[in-house]
Amino acid sequence: MKDYHHSRRNFLKTLTLGATAGAMLSSTGISIASAARKRKVKPNIILILTDDQGWTDTSLQMIAGRPDSKSDFYQTPNLERLAREGMRFSNAYSPGPLCSPTRHSIQFGKTPARTHTTTHAGLMPMNEDEITLPQMIKSANPNYVTAHFGKWHIKRSPEDMGYDKSDGSTGNGNGNFDKVKGKRVPLPDDDPKRIFSTARKANDFMAEQVKKGQPFFMQVSHYAVHVAHAALESTMGKYQNLVSGDDPDLVLYAAMTEDLDTGLGLLLDKVDELGIADNTYIIYISDNGGGFRGNKSLAKGKGSLHEGGIRVPMVVRGPGIKPGSFCDVPVAGWDFFPTISELIGNENPLPEGIDGGSLLPLFENAGKGKVKRPYDYLVFHFPEWTSSYSAIRKGDYKLIKCWDDIDLLLFNLAKDIGESKNLAYLMPEKAEELHKDLMNYLKTVDAEDPLRGREFKRLQKLEEAKKGQTLKK
Repeated sequence: MKDYHHSRRNFLKTLTLGATAGAMLSSTGISIASAARKRKVKPNIILILTDDQGWTDTSLQMIAGRPDSKSDFYQTPNLERLAREGMRFSNAYSPGPLCSPTRHSIQFGKTPARTHTTTHAGLMPMNEDEITLPQMIKSANPNYVTAHFGKWHIKRSPEDMGYDKSDGSTGNGNGNFDKVKGKRVPLPDDDPKRIFSTARKANDFMAEQVKKGQPFFMQVSHYAVHVAHAALESTMGKYQNLVSGDDPDLVLYAAMTEDLDTGLGLLLDKVDELGIADNTYIIYISDNGGGFRGNKSLAKGKGSLHEGGIRVPMVVRGPGIKPGSFCDVPVAGWDFFPTISELIGNENPLPEGIDGGSLLPLFENAGKGKVKRPYDYLVFHFPEWTSSYSAIRKGDYKLIKCWDDIDLLLFNLAKDIGESKNLAYLMPEKAEELHKDLMNYLKTVDAEDPLRGREFKRLQKLEEAKKGQTLKK
């Protein structure tokens, strides 16, 4: 496979090679001969990334025939509208159970395990030698204009990664406060979590590109529904009448969820108004599982590699996608890089080490088919010092490795979406098969060692304790 891979240096050389690169295949093995590549008018692509929105934190039913795969309280009519016009992915995964690993993974098409970006932004390596999503797009077609609006939360800036326009290196705080005369003050009451100002920026950007006749890629990364929670007073009033008893947190969270959905509606309306709906792909996904109100029928939530921490709502609308369709093929956020590459007709080979595969075959076949990746499984790695886990999903089976006690958990997700029955001791051969695949992958990518990290943390705490004793003396 390495004969088909390019380092960053070789990749940049392809910018001047043009047609000769078109004869090569990407590392995913996907043919460049597709309808998307033959389009004369290149499609626009909008990636909407929400924050901490759980799989059942919307009114959109994620699995056909399963009422427990949606909320019967939160109201998200615009997400339902997007799904009626597009495809919902029942088995979609965020690359990690936290904000930054997912955001970073999307920009490179690689798992957090491979890029060693499994934790918070400040502790991440820069990965300056990696080819980014906007760099790939603009190398394939310089006419594309790229933009990122909203929460960034990655160590490198959007401009350094190649975005033409952005809000800069924003983080959680930008969704809670504004700067006035050097001081941090709460956001205006009419713009909670910057939902509406972010939508306006996105709409203005689209209008500008349509006027100029330029194709665009735009990522809109909302701060909602991350803490601190905020919502319009008018929306909160609606939910106060729906809640029995006194639960102000539930009222606030539900109202913020609907305000976020209203922001989605503003963008959808603008796409229609500009007349570009027939040539625009819209991808909607959350950066990790829910972390506030629980995630039933899934187990656990944000910060966990159980389904509640990484299975997320995902909907895609665009040319060739069957309205109202469902796809139950497992997909992950690192698939977006090769998907977008194929959608825009990129004839350059993909960078070395891409983990994802193009979802275009699923888009064009009503959600049926397979995603061609270098590996026939998905791997998640979360070597946090407080609790260390790795996981692998292969077919219907998922194995979680608990590094703390060297325990293995095996689940059949087709029959047990709530991960309530550990099959590791009933199916030792299957558990060993997945465990071997998991460990081989982690070794191949030289993944961060959770045991080494915890030992470092232990020694750090010991050193702090010694300093404390010295001060007492």
